[in-house]
Amino acid sequence: MASSLLPDARPGLTRELSVKVSPHPRWLIPAWILCCVILLWLSRGQLTVLGFRDPDDAMRLQQVRDWMSGQPFLDVSQHRVSPPTGGPMHWSRIVDMPIAALILLLRPLVSASAAEIIACSIVPLLLLGCLVWALHVASDRIAGRPVAMIAPLLLLTTPTILVQFGPLRIDHHGWQILMATIALAGAMDRRQARGAIVAGAAMAIWLQMSSEGLPYAALFAASFALRQWLDRRETARFVAYAATLGGGAFLLLALLRGFGPLMQAQCDALSAAYVWPLLAFAVATPLAFHFTPASSASGRFLAAGLSGAAAAALFLLTGRPCLTGDPFQALGPVAYKLWYLHVMEGRPIWEQGRSMAGLILLPPIAGLAGSMLAARSAAMAQVRDRWLTVALLLTSATMVALLVMRAMSVAHVFALPGIGWLILHLFRRAQQLRATAVRVFASSAVALLTPAALCAIWIAAMAALDKDNDETPNTANECRTPGVLTSLRQLPPSTLFAPLDMGPDILVRTRHKVIGTAHHRNAAGITAVVETFTAPPAQARTILTALDGGKGPDYLIACTGLNEFRHYAKEHEGSLAAILDRGKQPEWLKPVALRGAKSLRVYQVRLRQN
Repeated sequence: MASSLLPDARPGLTRELSVKVSPHPRWLIPAWILCCVILLWLSRGQLTVLGFRDPDDAMRLQQVRDWMSGQPFLDVSQHRVSPPTGGPMHWSRIVDMPIAALILLLRPLVSASAAEIIACSIVPLLLLGCLVWALHVASDRIAGRPVAMIAPLLLLTTPTILVQFGPLRIDHHGWQILMATIALAGAMDRRQARGAIVAGAAMAIWLQMSSEGLPYAALFAASFALRQWLDRRETARFVAYAATLGGGAFLLLALLRGFGPLMQAQCDALSAAYVWPLLAFAVATPLAFHFTPASSASGRFLAAGLSGAAAAALFLLTGRPCLTGDPFQALGPVAYKLWYLHVMEGRPIWEQGRSMAGLILLPPIAGLAGSMLAARSAAMAQVRDRWLTVALLLTSATMVALLVMRAMSVAHVFALPGIGWLILHLFRRAQQLRATAVRVFASSAVALLTPAALCAIWIAAMAALDKDNDETPNTANECRTPGVLTSLRQLPPSTLFAPLDMGPDILVRTRHKVIGTAHHRNAAGITAVVETFTAPPAQARTILTALDGGKGPDYLIACTGLNEFRHYAKEHEGSLAAILDRGKQPEWLKPVALRGAKSLRVYQVRLRQN
């Protein structure tokens, strides 16, 4: 089987095999700059007021502020959530570091608020530039200069990817996509050990930010194991990847989170449940290849199997609780059913609407078709094997996206080399047509294969059919606009009881505390918010009385246009949310009029009055 990976000695094919990573073409920089200018222009109305699209971006800025104000590096808890104990978090300082560094650099030059605006606007765009570079390198190693020229251009016009790199998008999703692409570039490196170290380091960094990197880390390990089984020369890649992944994950976790996570098993983040099996994988892999005959395919298969078995065996000891089901069920039945199951970005494709299902699937299908056709038409075995590896990685990444919607961006990046090859191939075929009109039409029609065109066509086709979208985003977004939320500054510093999706923006724009935010580690706060809004007024009052150390919150905030609040009101007749939605309130809530709070309903909570 290894012979299929040897270079084809047929004449005229040497150039295809000897493709080297080209120097960064000069057009990449102006193309990236132009995309940044467009993204900044499209976001111009939100930049100066830090109008974050997602509550997680607001929470990220608050984490940075707290760290810069003296909160210890290893303490990533949010102390203004769920008082008096605070809200536990597991976010990584890796994402905080460039934001904080840029703010510190800018403070001597501009005001503190301007420094935050610039940092939150520029950091995502810098990550986008790194992603363009990484995809160019990966595409060049896969297929050479032509594909490496078009793939970054496709990236810079793909909405499902750019949405994670726009100004103010400072959460960790862009980092995850970047690490996946760097790992892809490492997997395609002709220098096996160097490429494996790059891929392993990228995966180790990703795991510090999110446990969502675990399936991708396993995916690359399986890909490298398969390659070394077929070709002895790939053994160094597999061994170096295992050592870098396990050793890097262990060292980074100790440096960034301290020794606590090394001893405590938590299923929702890198911890003892996963890091010790990864370290076992790192140690067992070189030992297995040292004591087994790597000269034979069966020996290499045995060595890879032994190293994987060592990691799996240790995981049965350290991560057994993580095998029993969905780790988010630890939220409790109320929060899990009434909150988590309604967070659509974490739900599978069969729970999404038709429009979203098409957005998830179409680019990977086009990319897989291109990758397979490229492999089929490759004249040399090594070129074919690279394309087959891309197809394997893309297929597996798409399967992850089918289970978790927010993972689609990684699959879409992996699809770009294949889409780029397919577009170039069809364009060349179209240019060979003799009839001018047909040639022009066919050449132009190739543009319909770009991810942007595929998504636009699908959305247009589904617009008339998809009737299950009853959201009112304009009204909902009014509840989180800076102008509305800053009206809460008219209240004295207090503990606010507000919908989960409003919590991070309240923290960023006021000095208030909140009971809960949509971050699952704070299961108690999430449960309290959900139970209170969905309970009858008398029961809701009892729940509120027990909060904030028995003092209860000072004010309650309602927003009838917010999707979260509308869900509480519509599906729980007779609940506190339903009553507030009708413009009424129980006697223990006193309406408070605030200037500029037209879309908010603010109530003073008087729990101990008759």
